[in-house]
Amino acid sequence: MDPSSLIPEAIGISVQPIWLIVLSIITFSVHLLLMNAVFGGTAIVFFHSISGGTEISRSVSKKLPTVLALAINAGVPPLLFLQAVYGQFSYVSSILMAVFWLAVIGVLITGYYGLYFHNYRYNKLSSSARKFLMLAVLCMISYIGFMLSNKMTLMLRPDVWPEYFSDQAGFILNLGDPVLIPRFFHFVVSALAVGGLFVALIGRSRGDQDFIDSGMKWFSRSTLVNILMGIWFFMALPRDVMLIFMGQNMLATILLVAGFVLTFGMLHAGFTKNVVLATAATVLIVPVMATMRHLVRQEYLAPYFTLNTAPVSEQLQPLVLFIVSIILGGLGIAYMLKLMLKAERS
Repeated sequence: MDPSSLIPEAIGISVQPIWLIVLSIITFSVHLLLMNAVFGGTAIVFFHSISGGTEISRSVSKKLPTVLALAINAGVPPLLFLQAVYGQFSYVSSILMAVFWLAVIGVLITGYYGLYFHNYRYNKLSSSARKFLMLAVLCMISYIGFMLSNKMTLMLRPDVWPEYFSDQAGFILNLGDPVLIPRFFHFVVSALAVGGLFVALIGRSRGDQDFIDSGMKWFSRSTLVNILMGIWFFMALPRDVMLIFMGQNMLATILLVAGFVLTFGMLHAGFTKNVVLATAATVLIVPVMATMRHLVRQEYLAPYFTLNTAPVSEQLQPLVLFIVSIILGGLGIAYMLKLMLKAERS
């Protein structure tokens, strides 16, 4: 069966795709930083609970529910931009894995509640109960990340969509794709690094060197391991996709070099315990990686769809409304965070 015959008609968009792609990369970068802080922070709380680092465990767990709320809200715009531009691929992948994808909502709500419960019942829970609860939350967040990786890779593989005709119940996953596992672990290890940076930033705001030492240890070691994960991920890509980073696409090649430079900057900052430099390098490398992710997606889908063939209606009003809304929303969130931090200090 010709896979292209299974792809729905392209969904029309209101503005030139470049606008949506740029906004997608920006908003996804914000979401990724926040979500990695939650994922990595939860893992660190769990491991410190096992090793007896109760002060770090207690302090970080107080921040996690708020950061998760921000991460969830920040995750909506990039998903909507993805569906606006690549909806004919995104919706199909959601249908193929419908059962697992719909379960993400319940798992997310349960994990969110678990973080709140762990925070507000911290002193009343036994040590073993806290460990079990954080392990459960960690597994839930891992499930969400793994399902997102499945969805994002499955939408790039129309060649495996015919599996639907032998399994129409919504239980199809992209487990046969050699890219899936290294991609997932690349993001998992990245989350541990960002989680460590999160701990170090808490320590810097408190003036606590123990927090900084512990956080930067997580940050530097995870970044070192993630170099291997990134190489594994890169080598697992199809040859034609890999080659765009080897000179066939100048932007992709420049981004790959920039990624290496920033990675070594992160390592230097981690081992020298320079929290400011580590933060700057991390904030810079995330949009670089997000742009590379877009170029990979574009190359995967090139045989079926290109941005210059997307139907455009040239209506700027929805884009203007979104930009105004996100600015006002951002100001509102910043004000609420200011009030929350003021209340915590008082």
